[in-house]
Amino acid sequence: MRNVIWLLLFIVVLVSRSAFAVEVAPRISDREIVDRLIRLEEGQRSMQRQMDDRFSAMQKQMDNRFSAMERQVDNRFSAMERQVDDRFSAMEKQVDNRFSAMEKRMELMEQWISERMEAQWHLTLVLIAAILGLVGFVVWDRSTALKPLERRFDRIADDLELESPGGSKLTRLVGALRELAPEDRRLADVLRRFSLLKDLPRQA
Repeated sequence: MRNVIWLLLFIVVLVSRSAFAVEVAPRISDREIVDRLIRLEEGQRSMQRQMDDRFSAMQKQMDNRFSAMERQVDNRFSAMERQVDDRFSAMEKQVDNRFSAMEKRMELMEQWISERMEAQWHLTLVLIAAILGLVGFVVWDRSTALKPLERRFDRIADDLELESPGGSKLTRLVGALRELAPEDRRLADVLRRFSLLKDLPRQA
């Protein structure tokens, strides 16, 4: 501030000298100089205040603009984030739905396979039981069917006396018929026809 005052005083002195060289000017008192300097200083202060006000107004406008731009950018970024979040959430829902559908299908397939296996197992058990029953029935039927035959064979063996030391009745009967064959030609022919008699020696 002092430099400005000294500069103004220097300018005034130069002006006064040049004016004095041309024309004699009325003398200015120190008080007038001080008043003029004070007015200049006040004018400078007012200009400084105006400039400060303008700079502050410009700074406020710029701050407001920057804040508005920041709000717009923030709003855009927030909107983009919301869109991205919505898309990701939609994709996650789709993936979850697909996985749940696949799990349901797998569960249905497992249930179907288990039911099939259980049905086949039951069928196998039924077949095994039927085979065992059939085998048991065959064994029982043979045992029940063979018992009368065994009884009949035992009776026949008893009637024919198969265990007799002299031979069975059939053997003894054939022997008796063979002994009668030389005397009875017809009997001999019958025995020979059934291969029960060898050729007899011819009578002279």
